[in-house]
Amino acid sequence: MSNYPPRWITPVTRHEHDSSRAEQIMAFVEEYGLQTKDTIAGRSGNKLVLRDWQRELIRDLFAEDENGRLLHRTALVGMPRKNGKSALGSALALWSLYLGDNGGEVYSCAAEKEQARIVFSDAKRMVENNPDLMEMTKLYRDAIEVVSTGSIYRVLSAEAFSKEGLSPTFVVFDELHATPNRELFDVMALGMGARKEPMLLSITTAGVKTDSTGQDSTAYSLYQYGQRVARGEVEDPSFFMAWWEAKADAPYQDPKTWAKANPAFGDLNAEEDFV
Repeated sequence: MSNYPPRWITPVTRHEHDSSRAEQIMAFVEEYGLQTKDTIAGRSGNKLVLRDWQRELIRDLFAEDENGRLLHRTALVGMPRKNGKSALGSALALWSLYLGDNGGEVYSCAAEKEQARIVFSDAKRMVENNPDLMEMTKLYRDAIEVVSTGSIYRVLSAEAFSKEGLSPTFVVFDELHATPNRELFDVMALGMGARKEPMLLSITTAGVKTDSTGQDSTAYSLYQYGQRVARGEVEDPSFFMAWWEAKADAPYQDPKTWAKANPAFGDLNAEEDFV
């Protein structure tokens, strides 16, 4: 099992890291989160069991300042496929939907609607498999509504969305590297302005450096910015990045290289899949 930390991680102090909110989130994820696919870690339908690296990631993501407010508004998490990012993103979105602000707006976003539905569909299945959540919920094809609080979770894509009236409390942007331009990301970021403690969380694999406009892609721009924050060149506690990768000159056939880039190496993904 990989024990390597992210190669790039922006600073979070121990005080900020030890938030009661993170403990609540982890308890929610393990109570209501489900594996949605058969993997070497377990069968579909089993409850999620957070790994140590996932716990550290959640503590960092949901760090709080000295007033108990969320520290980060924008977060970028980078890792290769088959490291459990979709299931974790789904469970975090559900936490925000059920235990976040009343009247919350939670969104699964991606370049294409089918990609956005991956995280959303995992979340929907988690709701369908829990009678307590189902009792509070109305399910639609592309939305989950909590009637008592007026909170709703929707699917949006870069190829088709309305800019009007969006006021996100929590956004999971899947595979940010594939978005054709900054438009949807910027609409989500701007729409969060009226919220007390919003978060725009992008969970992505590595991808292209430029988008359809010929400019740096959104993911690459954030990755570069995150490196500057991680190196201490920029101080910006509102931004968080954790990015797993090996060095460019690392031997690609070495299992240590695979483990450095994959936090779930030998656990959620099998070593033989890399051979």
